[in-house]
Amino acid sequence: MTQEYVTSAPPDLTLVDPPGTVQRREMNRESSVICLDDYRHPGLPAEAYTSARYLKQERATVFSQYWVCVGLASDIPQSGDVYPTEVAGMPIVLVRDRAGTLRAFHNICSHRGLQLVSQPCNVQGNLRCPYHAWAYRLDGQLKSTPHFGGYYNHSYDGFDQNSKGLSPIRCDQWLDLVFVNLSGDAPPLQDYLKPVVDRWASYDLSQLRREPRQVTLQCNANWKLAVENFSESYHLSWVHPALNACSRMEDHFGFDVGNIHVGQGSLLYKSGEIEGRSLPTFPNLAAHQKQTVAEYVTVFPNLMLGVHPDYFLVFVANPLSPKRTHERMTFYFVGDAAMTPENQPLRHLPMDLWQDTNDEDIAMIERMQIGRNSPRFDGGCFSPELEQTVYRFQQMIARAVEG
Repeated sequence: MTQEYVTSAPPDLTLVDPPGTVQRREMNRESSVICLDDYRHPGLPAEAYTSARYLKQERATVFSQYWVCVGLASDIPQSGDVYPTEVAGMPIVLVRDRAGTLRAFHNICSHRGLQLVSQPCNVQGNLRCPYHAWAYRLDGQLKSTPHFGGYYNHSYDGFDQNSKGLSPIRCDQWLDLVFVNLSGDAPPLQDYLKPVVDRWASYDLSQLRREPRQVTLQCNANWKLAVENFSESYHLSWVHPALNACSRMEDHFGFDVGNIHVGQGSLLYKSGEIEGRSLPTFPNLAAHQKQTVAEYVTVFPNLMLGVHPDYFLVFVANPLSPKRTHERMTFYFVGDAAMTPENQPLRHLPMDLWQDTNDEDIAMIERMQIGRNSPRFDGGCFSPELEQTVYRFQQMIARAVEG
C-alpha cells in the first residue's frame, strides 16, 4: 500500500456476530477444521503445535499464500540498505535499491544456495556472495560470475546469466510495515488490510513515530499459541494482575475486522503518568468516543497490532521450529513531541508493561506447549463469549492448511 488510499470509517465498537449466525457445517472427524457455530467442538489437534510436518504445511500455505509482515521500512531507510529476515525459516532479504525502491528477494545466491546476506548493512556497490564472489545489483540482476567458465573466463557457452538473478518476492508496505506474499497471487495488500484500515480510519496514523527501543525474545512454544494468547482477554485476571488493574477483563469487547482477521478491545485504557505528565494522544479522540479505548487486531497469520490513545504496537511472532518462536515488539508514539528525551520515561512505561506482560504470557504458553505432548489433549474447548477470536483464528489455520 505504497499509494494513497481513501477509506471510510465503519461504526465504532461494532460487535462480532453471535455464534448462531454462522452456517452449520458437518464435522469431519478426520479433519481439524472446526465448526464455527458450535463451540463444543474441539480445536486444533496437538500435531498442529508439535509436528514438523504440520509446520511444513503451514509454510506452503499459511506463510506463502497470505500477506506476511517481515520487517519495517525503517529497518532499511537509506538507499543501499539490506536487511535479512525470514518467514517460518524461509530466508528473505529486504533491499532499498539505488532509486529508493523497497524490494524483497529470496536470500540465497543463485549459484549454490548460500545465504547471501547474514547481517543488516549498507551496500555501497553490489551484493556479493562471500563464497564464490558472484555479485548482484540491488535490483536483483546478476552482474558478475568470476571464473565461472574457468580461470579468467567468467562465463561459458549456454550459460544464461540473465536468468540467474536473485529471485524476487512480491512485497508492499503499509505505514512502516513491510509485507511479502511468497506465492505472488494473494489479493492486493490494500484489500487484505482494508477491514483494519477502515476500523482505524479515525486515527491519524501518519503521526506515528518509531521508538528506537524494541523488545525481542524467543519462547519455547508454537507460534500459534502466542497469537491465540494475544487474541483473547479471558486470562487477564489470573495471569496479568498489573495489566488487569488498568485494562480489566470485563471491560473488553470483540469486534469484526472482516473474515480473516480478529479483533478485541478495552473500553477503559489508562495512559501512564509521571508527576502529572502524560504522552500526547491522537487528535479528535473525543469526537469518536475513544479517549479511553484501546483496540487489538490479529492480522492473519502472525501480525498483532494494538492502537491506544497515545501509542501503537506492532508485534510479530515468527516460527523458528514447531516448538520455538521468535517475537518482536515495536512501539510507535504520536507526533514529534512524544519523542523528546524528556518523554522517554513516559514512552518506556507501556513498553515495560508489555515486556512484563509478555513474560507472564510466555510462562503460560510454554506450559500449554508442554500440555500438547499429552495423549489426552483433544484440542480443548472454548468459551463462546470470551474465546471467539481464538476459535476463528484456529479455523483460519485449519482451512488454510487443509484447503
